[in-house]
Amino acid sequence: MKSDDSTFEGVTTVFVDLDDTLWDFGANSRLALRHTYDHFGIARWQPDYNQFATTYETRNAELWHAYHHGLVTRDFLLAERFRHALVQSGCTAHATALGAAMNECYLTHLATLPALVPGARELLEHLHRHGYGVHVLSNGFAGVQQRKLASAGIGHLVDSLVLSDDCGITKPQRGIFDHALAVTGATTGSAVMIGDDPDTDIAGAHNAGWRTIYFNAKQRPAMPGTADAEIVHLSQATLLLQGKPGRQAT
Repeated sequence: MKSDDSTFEGVTTVFVDLDDTLWDFGANSRLALRHTYDHFGIARWQPDYNQFATTYETRNAELWHAYHHGLVTRDFLLAERFRHALVQSGCTAHATALGAAMNECYLTHLATLPALVPGARELLEHLHRHGYGVHVLSNGFAGVQQRKLASAGIGHLVDSLVLSDDCGITKPQRGIFDHALAVTGATTGSAVMIGDDPDTDIAGAHNAGWRTIYFNAKQRPAMPGTADAEIVHLSQATLLLQGKPGRQAT
């Protein structure tokens, strides 16, 4: 953990990424993907589930990177990821229609799963106990992200959910960070971003003038100078954000 006691002075509002920062997207997605694979009998074309999952996850990651940077639309991402995996598995005749049905099934099941990143609930409880405003800032999709919070039982610990769907701008573009300040009443001087993505969360927030805490559990380097602190477990963020006398929640 790299920081000093004064780095986060004046912070009153904490923005936190959702997927793989609070909500364990990796674990939950694997369960939802397996459910979807079995539900639609994809073994008819690709009997090796692990190969199917690798094909899907590789293409999905590429599409999300492109979506973050405004290179593809939300609708294209949702239509393409399962269609591509099906085509690569040998299902070509109905790949578009079947892919759309699989995507709906996957998202519906995904949003019911409760796994959290270790320390996530404790971090949110700590922030509320110390009087911070707490907001989720995510590129995830409206409806799905709300249900994730409810399924994980942490919705009551989040003051608001600010999504790229709300403003049509994705992290790391500055516009979504400016939008988040406008709708929450925070300022660049009072805000900090906690996230696991060195590009969308950390570089994006830094370039918008925010302070940043990089949750680097996956050991990926951040762009030099963009992270004000780097942590490997969410419990370390509680040591950085201790609140100020008179600001504790009652």
